[in-house]
Amino acid sequence: MQSAEKIRNQYEELKNLLISIEVDLLKNLSGNKSAGVRARKALREVKKQATDIIKSTIALEKEE
Repeated sequence: MQSAEKIRNQYEELKNLLISIEVDLLKNLSGNKSAGVRARKALREVKKQATDIIKSTIALEKEE
């Protein structure tokens, strides 16, 4: 199923994004304000990607 593969890819992208946030978050905790801005922007993207995965899983369930 192409939809199942799409969901797997979306999940992998989300995992990679979460890993990348850690660097900026740690920099922000050390006092780097720019890193905090980047971390918050990435967290908004996490929310968007999670919403896309939810929609994809609902669509997959409807197909079955």
